[in-house]
Amino acid sequence: MGQGDSEGGEGSPLQEQVEAQVRDGRALAALGWWELLRGLLVFALCSHPRLQQDPEALLRASRRVLGARLWRALLSVSLWGQFAVGRSPAAVRELGQRLRARGLRPLLALPIEGEGPDGEGEAWFEQNCGAALQCVGLAAAAGPEPAMQLKVTALLSQRLCEKISLRLAEPEGAGLNPEQVAAMLGGQVPELPWLSPAENEHLGRGLSRLERVAQAAVGGAVQVLVDAELSHLNPALTCLTWGLMWRHNRRGPRPHIWNTWQAYLRDTEARLGAHLAQAGGAGLSCGVKLVRGAYLEQERGPTWDSPEHTSASYERCLRLVLAALARPGSRLRLMVASHNEGSVLQALRWLPRVPPGSVCFGQLQGMGEHLSLALGAGGLPVYKSVALGPPEVTIPYLARRAAENRGALGGARRERQLMWAELRRRLRPWG
Repeated sequence: MGQGDSEGGEGSPLQEQVEAQVRDGRALAALGWWELLRGLLVFALCSHPRLQQDPEALLRASRRVLGARLWRALLSVSLWGQFAVGRSPAAVRELGQRLRARGLRPLLALPIEGEGPDGEGEAWFEQNCGAALQCVGLAAAAGPEPAMQLKVTALLSQRLCEKISLRLAEPEGAGLNPEQVAAMLGGQVPELPWLSPAENEHLGRGLSRLERVAQAAVGGAVQVLVDAELSHLNPALTCLTWGLMWRHNRRGPRPHIWNTWQAYLRDTEARLGAHLAQAGGAGLSCGVKLVRGAYLEQERGPTWDSPEHTSASYERCLRLVLAALARPGSRLRLMVASHNEGSVLQALRWLPRVPPGSVCFGQLQGMGEHLSLALGAGGLPVYKSVALGPPEVTIPYLARRAAENRGALGGARRERQLMWAELRRRLRPWG
């Protein structure tokens, strides 16, 4: 990390404290006994070959064999209990209180995307919109600086997003810019000549749903982190997110709408640099959530060839955003969404050079606890991304969390080692 030291300046007492807790895992002492034991159980499950090969199929098959009641009960004390929370206000309030007592914040995530069970009908999207509005309310009630994640394909057809993305890639483009998208979000009827009347109508309804959620979030001071999805959809998602930013990120120093960037794609660094320049030129507040990427098993786009190349891409993108943050007058905010110790510590070393409060950290609920708790104990803003909904709704999300461990087992092994060390400390406190 010598390069990080030269870029971030001298190590501060806070940095040294957090780094020491990250190295020795002592922050895990904040976990309850059950949380510690469940974490060890879940990591063992996630490393099992059968769960890694086809996690969603295994979860569905187990439901048929065990029956709904026993299946839900077992999930509640394992995968679902580790990563998710129910939609009741009481459950979310309890989670928020537990996290904030440890210096952490909830980042509620609606794990809804793609096609509904009966195809992409308007009723399914309207139902999802209702769930998103409920998520806004739950997030707003969960404490200061609330935030939530949102997938565009929960509110707008994936097939239409594919068509828009293909059109954006053509030389003549789609005829869409942030101002035009913002106008359609504001109620202007879409009349794109390369879409059918039915597609234009659906686009208008989808944009109306996005705008309703955005307006509710702005009214409740909830930050909306728009998720990236499969790379062939992302041009459309970024285009629509730009429109939301154009409407809602002009006032105040903090962005209401954030975009997510996936470091496992080869072109992310170039696109992210252009995005930062465009947002700065337009005078917009800009929120960047930087992730490695969660769709590698399904991805059809140009990804890096190895985890090492992805990590190198993440570090370059991270330096790019941090350098932009350090410029005078920056209206940029960054979430370092990573379970990688090196990435987190690199960002930590930049903090003396960037405006206070401009960098926050994010890890999945139930993962990266030694990082989250160490950062939270140091008074740094840390969000825990937690899936919102019952097991039946969150299965695809939980399945991908299990599948991701195939690419993150280095970090998971490290975390398991630290958790076992914490367990031994409790069983042999004199050792």
